[in-house]
Amino acid sequence: MTTTEPVIEIGNLSIAAGHDGATLVDDVSLRVGAGECLGIVGESGSGKSLTLRSVLGLLPTALRQSGGTLRFRRADEEALRPVDPRELRGHGVSMVFQEPMSSLNPTMRIGDLVAAGPRARGMSRRAAADRALRLLTEVGVPHPEQRARAWPHQLSGGLRQRVMIAMALSVEPTLLLCDEPTTALDTTVQDQILTLVERLRTERGLALIFVSHDLSVISRIADRTAVMYAGRIVEQGPTHALIDTPRHPYTRALIDSMPQLHGPPARLRTIDGTPPTAGLLPPGCRFAPRCPLAEGPCHDTDPPLLTIGSQRATACLRQTATTAGEQP
Repeated sequence: MTTTEPVIEIGNLSIAAGHDGATLVDDVSLRVGAGECLGIVGESGSGKSLTLRSVLGLLPTALRQSGGTLRFRRADEEALRPVDPRELRGHGVSMVFQEPMSSLNPTMRIGDLVAAGPRARGMSRRAAADRALRLLTEVGVPHPEQRARAWPHQLSGGLRQRVMIAMALSVEPTLLLCDEPTTALDTTVQDQILTLVERLRTERGLALIFVSHDLSVISRIADRTAVMYAGRIVEQGPTHALIDTPRHPYTRALIDSMPQLHGPPARLRTIDGTPPTAGLLPPGCRFAPRCPLAEGPCHDTDPPLLTIGSQRATACLRQTATTAGEQP
């Protein structure tokens, strides 16, 4: 479900290293509506996590936002308005990080961690503690009264991630940012966390941006998907349409590299070569050196992200060949 008016709109975002350093995220534009999940997928170093962290102004100190705009609509507002990322922290936007053990304060008990957000917003200690117990129950933490007295290191990875989600929900966000929250979990726990996130999104009408390097995870949870490569969006559109008929060779390569659950055992396919280093981008299309469909113009022209139909966009000169499954 989406609304006509989005909850958040990122316009032409660029992130650079230092004052004169390389551009790590280049001209990224995204929008998400209430109850909608936008997936961002790509290899490590593609810029997807930096894009997510920029929403809350959580970029590493060596990096800076060199361009772009951010507009946000709170639950009690009718339209988007320009905002400073810092004013969104705990006030409309929350984030679930990849590795909860490095994100949870090891000197605080679980109940105090979940209650910290409401306490910072003026809630009494008793009311915040009661909310913490309700949230721990809502996210499926067993024996919440007992777990509330535990320390982070006493919980499993799956339970720590549930605690992170409870902390994110404690301030009643309208937008939830998820930065690869299932990467460090085994497949059974990963399935449980994805089921939990899907349920919470439906019940609370949350807008959700979910970052992952795993296209199979994105295909399960995201309504729309943006594929990032070397700091840019190279394709975006409805998730199932994007997977069924990819319009960019990089998207096609990501799909081909997914493990197949049916049919005879087969060797996993890989994408030849490595992503380019920021500041040392090849001329023309950034994916051309690794692309099996690249021709002469691909090495000379850096294609813009162009709209295809009403809901699709791709940055490829040979998008028709990609759709047709042409091989080199």
